[in-house]
Amino acid sequence: MTNGTYNPETAVTDIPDTYRSAGEHALSLWPEIDAFVSGMPSLRRVFWVGAGGSYVGLQAAQYQLDRKGLTPSVAINSDEFFFRAPPSVGADTLVITLSGTGQTPETVQAAEWAVSRGASVAAVTLKADGPLAQALDTAFVAQSGEGNQILLQLVALAILKRDGVAVDAELAALRALPAALEAAVHAFEPRAAAIAEDMKDVPVTYLMASGPLIGPGNTFTSCFLQEMQWMHAQTINSDEFFQGPFEVFDKNTKSFLFLGEDETRPMGERVLRFLEQYSGETVVLDGRDLELPGIAADQRALVAPVVFYSLMFRLAAHYAATRGYALEGRRYMWQFAY
Repeated sequence: MTNGTYNPETAVTDIPDTYRSAGEHALSLWPEIDAFVSGMPSLRRVFWVGAGGSYVGLQAAQYQLDRKGLTPSVAINSDEFFFRAPPSVGADTLVITLSGTGQTPETVQAAEWAVSRGASVAAVTLKADGPLAQALDTAFVAQSGEGNQILLQLVALAILKRDGVAVDAELAALRALPAALEAAVHAFEPRAAAIAEDMKDVPVTYLMASGPLIGPGNTFTSCFLQEMQWMHAQTINSDEFFQGPFEVFDKNTKSFLFLGEDETRPMGERVLRFLEQYSGETVVLDGRDLELPGIAADQRALVAPVVFYSLMFRLAAHYAATRGYALEGRRYMWQFAY
């Protein structure tokens, strides 16, 4: 398919030079985030609320609370949150809303509803002057998508700290992340070019992932491939892979597999054993292969979702260059009312 966004001579965009500065800016907001969470008189439940790429971007922070937190929490789509209208939302509820542009109407509506219920509501966003930040008394404003991801992890750590969990090691890892992230992205660049060239015309791109890497996986298939490249694509949980999807795989199937260093890694290794025997080419992105200078071995799983998120941005840039479709192009989104 072609339209005004098609340009077969598209060059790959340069690697951003903002990884360090944007990351350090996000980290500077830790005292503010910690004060906001610790200042709640009572905290009984947490909701992470977003739509589209922002919804999947919440999964890594939710994973940290699932693993270590005592306060119940859930990540939920903005409209689902609004229309379900959970009666548990009240003065002892924390609602964290995510929208990069701050213009997602479903998320603004959800945030305003939570405020009307008396909840403590904060925005994580890139736009201090966006509708979401303007609708709330508290907004944590990042300078990049990676910055947003760091802010979400900081919010999770503030909640864990309130629960009595020690978070000093995690904070140290996040402080080392901006430099490590920059190194990892530059090291990945040649492979990103090769992957994009090899996978640019796959009829359906399947990607298997588990745990905190589900979010970066969905970002790649839903946002970058479906939304921006108009390619058929799907992220499949590594356990759900064996509940039906694996039946469509054969020696002609080319797919992706994300392997993390977190507790769910055995799920991905099980998928890999199957794919090596029954499937065609598998692009395996393994967190163990990443060089992350300054990150302690026991904290690599914490930072992996932010790193994978950044790697997917670079991979998308190479897809855009090799396929000729600018990442800014849309057929429907923002083109008319829907």
